[in-house]
Amino acid sequence: MMLGELYEKQKSYGQRLSEMMKTMQFEVDTVIPIRPEALGRPCREAYLVAEGVVVVLEQNGAMSSKPLAILPSESIISIIQECTPELQRLLSDKRRNESNKVKSMERVLKELKKAQATFKQTKKDEDLTEDEEEEEPAPVVEQGSRKDNAEIVAPATSRNQRDSFAFRGSFGEKKDAGVTS
Repeated sequence: MMLGELYEKQKSYGQRLSEMMKTMQFEVDTVIPIRPEALGRPCREAYLVAEGVVVVLEQNGAMSSKPLAILPSESIISIIQECTPELQRLLSDKRRNESNKVKSMERVLKELKKAQATFKQTKKDEDLTEDEEEEEPAPVVEQGSRKDNAEIVAPATSRNQRDSFAFRGSFGEKKDAGVTS
């Protein structure tokens, strides 16, 4: 009875190992060569392919394939030992490549954010410049006589003196305030 339990455990562990190998191989999605010595029998070539299937090319040219889970325990262990270093290398390479892609995307995203911020700032600056241009320009003073220009520039105290009742000139020079020549 103990021997039966051991066979069951052995079969169960073989299936679990096979499932783990299928999962790892699915991640790398490649065929892994197996040395013929790892199978424990003579053959020309052997490969672990998708879904944990072992493909064997026999000496006579015939080809057979079997799921890893149904092979004898010794073969499962030997194949896993044979394929694990290559799977680790492939997984490491894939992880490194994916990491590099993510880093590149992060850099591009960062640069795009900088460009977007610069664009927004430029747009704000342009909007402010347009608002200043849209404001009404200062009124243009029409050129009149020199006397009218002098009144605009003259300080308020001299204007008050001139408009006062103390007349200091001849009647020919005085002009009405509302009439311009």
